[in-house]
Amino acid sequence: MSPSDATHQSALLLVVVALACLSAGCVALPDEGVSQDHLEDRFAETEPPESAAATVEITETVDGEVTTHTETVWLRADGASRIETTEDGAEMVIVNDGSERYFHDREADSVRSYEIDSTATSYLEGLYEQPERYVESYDVTEIEETTVDGHEVYRVEFDPPANETIDRSISVQLGPDEYVLPLETSEVDTAERSADRVELWLDRESMFPVKHAIAGDGIELETTYRSLSLDEPLEEGLFDPPEADDGSDAEEFVLPTITHHESVAEADAAAPFSVAEPEADALPDGVELEEISQYVFHDEDRTQVTLSYRNGDGDSIAVTTSDGQRQFATGGDPVAVGNATGTLAHTDEGTELQWSCDGLYYSVFAGSGYESETAVSIGESAKPVC
Repeated sequence: MSPSDATHQSALLLVVVALACLSAGCVALPDEGVSQDHLEDRFAETEPPESAAATVEITETVDGEVTTHTETVWLRADGASRIETTEDGAEMVIVNDGSERYFHDREADSVRSYEIDSTATSYLEGLYEQPERYVESYDVTEIEETTVDGHEVYRVEFDPPANETIDRSISVQLGPDEYVLPLETSEVDTAERSADRVELWLDRESMFPVKHAIAGDGIELETTYRSLSLDEPLEEGLFDPPEADDGSDAEEFVLPTITHHESVAEADAAAPFSVAEPEADALPDGVELEEISQYVFHDEDRTQVTLSYRNGDGDSIAVTTSDGQRQFATGGDPVAVGNATGTLAHTDEGTELQWSCDGLYYSVFAGSGYESETAVSIGESAKPVC
């Protein structure tokens, strides 16, 4: 996951919080000298190791339901990485050799790949850059010295900004094009859930994030690196491209291209169809247009444009126009949308209305902060409409 940066200045707040908690007896401070400034200095002077290997435990708790899976990882400073994991009974090997990323599904005996940006931040570098951004940008509320899996660590707790969200996808920039990839397959959409607590357990010697936890809005994501070894020699061949047992070549992923537009008129001119836009008075009070995104799914020969809205409380609305049906469209109950018949589906995340007209496919998503009627009224106001 990759949280958005904030710009809070926190050194003074750290002192205030520390003094307040000392007087209340709520925080056990570490030895003198360990502070947010000290952590910033340590990151500034610490280089990532040349290599790392570990067993990674990943635990996701959503509305009380806990799922756990384990990965084995080998990482190199030059960007090469190897991940072996098992999810839903399927064994997967993911290898990055510096120019291509390969996905080997051992159960299906298939290998797929896509070209990556060789100048992009490596897995190992990213493990250091994210904690450093936290320390530079977030308010630190507590620091203590403890141990995790035999490592002496600093446990650092942060108070993220109120608009921080838990995101389970990453954007990949390849030349002029941008792609989005899910971090894992999940039926639970966590992108709109706000984070209210971030914790890091940093190895005191190497500053490696041995453990990382982020929580809020009924979700908690926790990652722990166990049996961690740094700067140890790695076996030859770990980062060689995987091959299917039958010797077949890797199939190349066809990734969607994403373009961001400044206005609906610009999106309308760029898309191969007229973009549906709701009337302003059909939108809830306080909602503003936040982003206009055009996705081209090359393997589906499909384009979609999404207008994303949000209010000051973080409640979201999305209106999408597409010239093809989505592969993973939701179901729902029949409902009238103008002269068309659509479906209305309810989830914990919100309500989604879908309908089609004259060869185009439309959807309206209204977050859980809105009544289901909101999606219908917005859909009926969208122009053009059947």
